[in-house]
Order: sequence, then C-alpha cells, then structure tokens
Amino acid sequence: MVATYTWHPGSDSVNSQWVITVPLMQDEVISSWLVRAALTQGCDPLVLSGQLWPKWRIWTGDADRFFTDERIKHLSKVSGIPTEALRAATLCSVASQIFGGTLPDKMMWPWMLALGARNTKRRSGLQYCPACLAEDAKPYYRLQWRFAWHTGCEWHNVLLRDRCHACKAPVEPHRLLAEDRSIVICATCKADLRDASISPWATEASAFQCMADHVVCQNQGMFQGHAVVASEWFELACFFVRLLRRANHSGIEALRNFIDRLGSTLPGSFPVASELRIELLQTQERQKLIGSFYPLMLTNKKRFENALIESGITLQGFCEKDESLPQMLQWVTSFLPDKPRSRTPRSERTLTAPRPRHEVMRMMAKLQRRLEMLQR
Repeated sequence: MVATYTWHPGSDSVNSQWVITVPLMQDEVISSWLVRAALTQGCDPLVLSGQLWPKWRIWTGDADRFFTDERIKHLSKVSGIPTEALRAATLCSVASQIFGGTLPDKMMWPWMLALGARNTKRRSGLQYCPACLAEDAKPYYRLQWRFAWHTGCEWHNVLLRDRCHACKAPVEPHRLLAEDRSIVICATCKADLRDASISPWATEASAFQCMADHVVCQNQGMFQGHAVVASEWFELACFFVRLLRRANHSGIEALRNFIDRLGSTLPGSFPVASELRIELLQTQERQKLIGSFYPLMLTNKKRFENALIESGITLQGFCEKDESLPQMLQWVTSFLPDKPRSRTPRSERTLTAPRPRHEVMRMMAKLQRRLEMLQR
C-alpha cells in the first residue's frame, strides 16, 4: 500500500549565500541534504560542515538529531532553506511523539535507528531503496529510512537495504569525497548502490509499517478496542519485543504456549537471543521480529484473556520482576496468578556455573559489532 502522506514537503532555497542552490527534497533527511549540498558545491561533506560550524564535529555523532536552534538558524541563513523546513527534516519531531516527552541527549531514541558512530565511521543506521534511488532525478535518502519500524519501500514493495551490496559496509554518505559527485556511491568501495538487487518484503512487516506510520501521523493508535497515544502504542510494541525474546531464551513453556495461541511464532533463524535493541538490528532481522510480534498488536482483549488462561502462565512468566508493564496491560496484574520464585542469594550461587545461552549470544553480538568496526 502506497502512503498518501509525506513526512515533510521539502523546500526551495531563497536568498542562498551559496553559488549553487540546493533544494530540500520531499521527505529528505537533513544529513542527506547536507551531503548533497557539499557535493553540489564541489567539496567534501567534511569541508562544508567545517566551514559552517568550525567548532562542531557534526559527523562524529548523529547529524539527524543533534541540531540546536542556533545551528538551524545559521544553516538557514547560509542555505536559504527556511528553519521550519530544516527542523522537519530531522528526527526530533517524530522521535518526540514516540518518546512522549523531552528527548534525551545521550541515550538511544526509541524506534530511531542508531548509527553506532565511532569518529566518522558507522555500524549501521541508514537504509535505502535501490529502486527509489534509481528513479530519483536527484537521488537522496529519506527521513523514514531512519525509522526502525520501516523495513520496506511502500512504493516498490521491496525490502530496504542497510549495507552496500558489493562490500557489505554500512551506508555512510558523509564520508564521500568531492570527486565521488553522487550520494549513491558507497563511501568504502565506490560501488553504485542503485545496482543492488531487490528482495521481497514480508506481508506482516509491511502491514505493521503502515499501521505504525498512521499512529505517528495521527498521534493515536488502537489496542484491544481502546485508543492510545503514539508513545503508549510504541511502548506496547517494545514490550512485545521483550516478551518474544524472553520466550526464546527462558524456556518457559507457558510463555511459548501463550504466544502460540495468539498466532505468533518465534523465528527459528533470528538472533532474538542476541538482546540487541531493535534500533541496532539490521533490516532483515527487524523484519523477522516485527512479523512475530505483529499478531500480538492485533489481538482483541477476549482472545488475549483466553490465551493467558489456557497457557497457564503466571504473572512472573508474563512480566519479569524488574520490568514495568505498559499502561494498557496493567489489568493482567490482578488477572494472572502471582507466584514469585525464591531467589538464591548471590553469595550462595555457584561461580563455576555456565552462563545462560542468551547472555553468551549477547556478548558475542557486541564483540562482532566491535570487530566489524575495527576492521574497516
């Protein structure tokens, strides 16, 4: 289904101080526009950003989220793009709806893909549709390609990519050089990203993406017949992600039974046990995870209750001790049997006992991400 809305309309440049004006394209993310502006002027993105903000190393962090009013105003004055249009091209407006308050400076933003920046190198965080880039008169990266719930292109019905098809490096347009001239070139191996093959997009991931987009645009979603604000709706989705991961590594039969009764299945070849946040997962991994928890978002309350009863799950099996239940699921605290387990004091635990499998998988995932960064 093709979206009938846009995340922002873009803007033309008025009274620009640059020799060549660079319009902000519809739905373009601000980091993409900055790179295109640099390449259009015939310089490296690092050179342009250094001239604009001599004391700010913009590319060592996430350029799509760390824009103060002062920096936006200066950029608007130089480029001729209105401040409102530049702000709309950042992640802030959408992220604040999902977070439900003032966004933190240093923490990950929920449902916004994390770049994993180390100096100017990236681990992930930016997706693209090869077909969109190929059809663009002036190729650019979209704002929605930074959203963690976006795994496919609604225009071409294909899975998004988050790596170069030739060298498997993350997409890093800010590391391009002036001689590269085009934003579609891989900064690592210089392959043309438009040449990447396309893969089919899973139906469940497509449906969830459409639903989540609607929730953000309306700032309201539905769960079990009740209207909830966007922040509460996405909090529910996060809870179900954790629920699936716990079912995968805990071995609690009642929890697996509950999930099965709601029509969801744990993906066999998916690293649920890696415990990486959904904002850090690659596109194919997120597609599989979304396909698993999507049925839970659609279940009505009566079926939800029946699944809880028939599975025999306890409150502790449904929600861990240190985990908070979303507001829309608080009713289960008085509905499920409360059977707390006694825990062995830390001093009495066997120090030689092997670590649980999910902890080892989590440690391995972190190590692999670090090694990948060091090898580039």
